[in-house]
Amino acid sequence: MRYQKNKLRLSLILIFCVIATPVFAQQPTSSTALPDVSWESLNENQQRILSRLQDSWNSLEGQQKQRMLNNIKRWQSMSPELRDRVRRRSREFSDLQRERRERIRNNFEAFTSMSEVEKQAIRQIFQQYLDLSERRQLELIGDFERQGPPRDRRGNPSVSDTKEPNP
Repeated sequence: MRYQKNKLRLSLILIFCVIATPVFAQQPTSSTALPDVSWESLNENQQRILSRLQDSWNSLEGQQKQRMLNNIKRWQSMSPELRDRVRRRSREFSDLQRERRERIRNNFEAFTSMSEVEKQAIRQIFQQYLDLSERRQLELIGDFERQGPPRDRRGNPSVSDTKEPNP
């Protein structure tokens, strides 16, 4: 049972990565080039937070730098509880096997390239999944690991297979 709960937890992390994509994947929408931010132009707090990148900072692309600076702002605006949650999830992700992390990254990239309609369908399916009993969630995880995600006749994610079975 403990193994199944860990599988459930890891599956939920994967699903969280997909659901959280709109929050964490925000890119600058302007077509103009971003100003290049040198290490020396960062304030003390930014340099402290990004200290591991000091040697490579000036060689990073402008968008990468801007994403990191945006992440700092977002981090600073988080409640302590949310920060703890992000730290915990980050550790859990780091503890995953390399292949599993790669699969999650691939799913994340696939999700970011979907239309808003497709993303909304995924979110709806996930909400239905969360509404299921723990027993049914574990059954679906097992089915998923054996067969892949449920699909309709056109190959789209299917909601109907996630319903609770009638006793």
